[in-house]
Amino acid sequence: MPVSEVHHVAMTVADVERAADFYEKALGYHRTLRSDVGGPGIEESLGLPVGTTGKVQYLQGPSRVGQLELIEWNGEARRTPDAGHLELGTFLLSFEVPLDELAEVYDRVRELGGEPLTEPNRVLLENYGYIHAFAARDPDGNLLEFVSLPTREEILAYRVEQGA
Repeated sequence: MPVSEVHHVAMTVADVERAADFYEKALGYHRTLRSDVGGPGIEESLGLPVGTTGKVQYLQGPSRVGQLELIEWNGEARRTPDAGHLELGTFLLSFEVPLDELAEVYDRVRELGGEPLTEPNRVLLENYGYIHAFAARDPDGNLLEFVSLPTREEILAYRVEQGA
């Protein structure tokens, strides 16, 4: 029996309020559960050092699937400065956006302090077709991708055109 869809993604952030504000405004998600975490149960279940505590804020999009859990742990937050795409763990979070809203999301991310790596552009994916996308870093440096995908019909037409 397969496991269900991804329920949520947990991200360590330097300031949970700043991060929640960014994602709430950039994505249009809304805040749900806010909690402080810590104690033997959480330490044991997540393999955390004794004394670890944190502040948690969940944000939810249009469905209950794919929520964001933002966690500000006690202690000094840090990022490996030189590993980049080779750092083990989550490389990026990708969010699907309708094509006619992609430019608006780009502008909103910039206005909220996100750092786009490029403007929205058209990219060909082999055996799939064209997508429109841009990537940006959130205020903590996490890489985000915003992507408009082709319809199933567009994918099939592209494959026929390519003889695939």
